[in-house]
Parts: sequence; C-alpha cells; structure tokens
Amino acid sequence: MGPQTVVVRPIWEIFLLSASEQQEQNLAILGQAIRQVRERQDVTAAELAATTGVEREQIDALEAGQFDPTYELLLVLARGLGIRPSVFIVCAEDMSTRRRPSGA
Repeated sequence: MGPQTVVVRPIWEIFLLSASEQQEQNLAILGQAIRQVRERQDVTAAELAATTGVEREQIDALEAGQFDPTYELLLVLARGLGIRPSVFIVCAEDMSTRRRPSGA
C-alpha cells in the first residue's frame, strides 16, 4: 500500500457559503435594493415597466433575486427611476453590510 494524501481544510471553510450560495444571497440583496430604491421613488413595478418597456414579470423576478441582471438592464431601470445605476449597488452594499455581524 502506497502513501496516502490527506487533505486538511481549515475549520473556517465550513462556515463559509459556497460560491453558488453566495451568488444567490447577493442576487437576493440586489433585488431587495432595487425594490427599495423603486419604492423610495414612489413608483410601482407596473409603472416602472410601462416607463422602461421592461416586462413587469421581469422586474418582479429581478426584485425577488431570481436572476442576475445585465448592466444594460440596470441602466434602463435607473433611467426609468431618474437615478444613476450606482444607487442600486450602493443600496445593496448598505443592506449587505447591515446583515453581516460586526467585524466581518
């Protein structure tokens, strides 16, 4: 019997999210941020759909974190709300920071 290779994983890896779980979480936060920004502008999803030409179902799915939007889609939505697209990202970062335990 030949030598065996033992792979040791650091204990902290057990507590980290997998890449796909992290992506799902990020998309959920981005969707929540987009909804929050839209609601702050006092615009319904139906009104944003009518203004931008984006289907209401697509806006609903995006806000539910069900898909990863393209930059072009973020631009269209931002223009429809009269904001810069970076507002979505900043809002998502703020939401994400608030969810992390202190020191993380």
